[in-house]
Amino acid sequence: MTARPRIPWDEVVVGHELEPFTFDVSYSTLAKDVVGTRDLYRIHHDPPFAQENGAPNIFLNTMWYQGLIGRVVTEWAGYESFLRKMRIKIHSHGCPGDTLTVGATVVGRDIIDDRLLVDLDLIIDNGRRSDAVVSSVKVELV
Repeated sequence: MTARPRIPWDEVVVGHELEPFTFDVSYSTLAKDVVGTRDLYRIHHDPPFAQENGAPNIFLNTMWYQGLIGRVVTEWAGYESFLRKMRIKIHSHGCPGDTLTVGATVVGRDIIDDRLLVDLDLIIDNGRRSDAVVSSVKVELV
């Protein structure tokens, strides 16, 4: 992977909305999620078990969302950027057949000890709930 140049500091503007990112969730996505994160809890790969436990279907786990958020942030900030802090809250799960739309807004910027720090708020819409996943991150531009 070729390093993406970081976004110039003078182009980081509070209130700027990043271009939305979409991702289609399939059964293959869930298989890769389970294998990649080693989260073998049946709710992520056994539809009848998920439904018996109140979920509409098998669904993505927290680590998968953390990876998606990291991808969105680093594709904007540059592949050399460093994710310093992440908060995440899941209100509604991503299931096969869903299209996830990730929106992000710059909500702060600061220079501390010569570090260029940017705060972003991200919201993932899963088609059933507009705030299915809510996250805030602090990324250092390198």
